[in-house]
Amino acid sequence: MDLMTSVILIMVFIIIYVILIQIFSMLFRITGLTKEKASFQAISLLTNCGFTTGESEVITSDRLRRRIAIAAMISGYSFSVVIVSLLINVFMKVSTQSQEDNYKWIFIAFGIFILLLIITQIPIFKRLFEKLIGAIAHVVLRRNNSENIITLLDNYGKDAMVEVYLNRVPEFMVDTTVVDSKIKDKYKINILMCKRNGKVIDVTKDTIFKKKDSLVIFGSFSGIKNCFTKKVKETKKNVIELIEEYGDEAMMEIQLNQLPEFLKDKGLYESGLKLNYNINLLTIKRKEQFIPIQASTMLQKGDTIVVFGSYQRIKEAFASKNQDEIGK
Repeated sequence: MDLMTSVILIMVFIIIYVILIQIFSMLFRITGLTKEKASFQAISLLTNCGFTTGESEVITSDRLRRRIAIAAMISGYSFSVVIVSLLINVFMKVSTQSQEDNYKWIFIAFGIFILLLIITQIPIFKRLFEKLIGAIAHVVLRRNNSENIITLLDNYGKDAMVEVYLNRVPEFMVDTTVVDSKIKDKYKINILMCKRNGKVIDVTKDTIFKKKDSLVIFGSFSGIKNCFTKKVKETKKNVIELIEEYGDEAMMEIQLNQLPEFLKDKGLYESGLKLNYNINLLTIKRKEQFIPIQASTMLQKGDTIVVFGSYQRIKEAFASKNQDEIGK
């Protein structure tokens, strides 16, 4: 491969890298992360630099985000290997060509790189690019999806500006006007805009929302999620999902729809979760907030936890007697 081809390929891969950052940032935003957090996570994963424990919880605690993160890490590793190989080839060619040619191609490569940076920072191009990537990401996530897609646009403390794509109209809003649904009183939210079939329609007290509408909403973020997230029917079984296997051990996510007897009214140390079952508790999520793990911490019905330990022992501790299968 000659020097010119290597330089061109490096520039192409840099462009693709920038595009990938935008794509994965948008995917994380659609799952509910702010723009800053989404960009940080995308860059960290694609560059394989890692991220802090506190920040990583927003990824590891959500099934869809974990899948996006895995795809980002694999993509980042693959591109790093290719770019390093191309750079080595460039340095080898530099040593075999004349100094004049070396300066010429280095100047061309540097000029293209600077031009690319300038273009990506021009507001109009940046907005168009983000809009295009966002549209593609929404189409992919909407396909065969019965869940509403909630994209966090910006947050203001406990309040937020979000976009909600209706794959499913909440039951209390079906064939019901805005004023009759009492959505503002129930969930403390205001619907600012509705887009239907690519056109913006005015939201009045008599508006009735339909499937595939796209809404811009401001208000309590927890209220928005409670309103537009599908309510899971109450079940007495714990929902146990396998995250990753490591031989006989595994990392699992468990939604506690019932508390095992040994955990009722007992702190983690007193319950014997670690001593008797050799199970390590990694995270506790309660009402969208992470709870500090201490010896006296008590688990509650409705908590979502991530644990690590023997696959069989986790099943013995948390699965019902007739619950033989664990989701993968």
